[in-house]
Parts: sequence; C-alpha cells; structure tokens
Amino acid sequence: MTEWGDGTGRAKLFDDMVKKILIISICFFIIAALLIGQRVFYGTWNPFETPVSIVMTCYGRIYKASRNPPAIFSDKETPAYSICAANTLFGKRTYSLFPKGESVPTVIFLKLEGNKYQEYELSGGP
Repeated sequence: MTEWGDGTGRAKLFDDMVKKILIISICFFIIAALLIGQRVFYGTWNPFETPVSIVMTCYGRIYKASRNPPAIFSDKETPAYSICAANTLFGKRTYSLFPKGESVPTVIFLKLEGNKYQEYELSGGP
C-alpha cells in the first residue's frame, strides 16, 4: 500500500481538481463574454465607465457621446421611451424623447442614475 491507500484518495483528489478547474473556467468565460459584450455595445472595457459610443442594434446605428455634460431632468422632462432591449443586457438603459417609429432618433439618452442622463448623438449613416 502507498500513502494514498488503494488509489481512491488519488482519484478523489483528481476529481476535486477537475471540478475546481471547471468552475474557474466557467466563471472566466462568463466574465470574458460580459466584457467583450460591453466593448462591442459601448466601446469601453470598463463596465463602470460612461461609454464613449453606443451601438444600437435595433437601428443598426452608432451613437457617440455628446460633448455636453450629463443632464439632470425633472420628472416631467425625463425621456420616457425605452429603446433597444438588446442593450439592456449589460445593465444600461437607453431612452428617447419620442416613441420608436419608422425614423431613427438623432439623439438618445443613457440613464446614469436617478434623473441623470448622458446624451448621445447619431454618428453617420448605416
């Protein structure tokens, strides 16, 4: 007999290592997918940073951050129309002052917190 006994101890240790490696790999791929999605949709790797651009998949357009500082709207002025559900996968909600229609909005708003919104302007064509 070895110090591992009949071999079941070694097999259990190997199984535990495989489980840990599998869990770590799954966590790594989830985090990598979220960061890559953040980069694709918002042009930044940092999920806590205000994006420099937003890719609106529902319109097939790119919106660039306005040079204006974030605006604080009153309850009556708040952009009320949520647009492009695909972009909410990463926790960021985009709004428009007008309901989604046949035309593409030239300005959209990214909700930062409370009644604070960053303005984004349409950048070029399709």
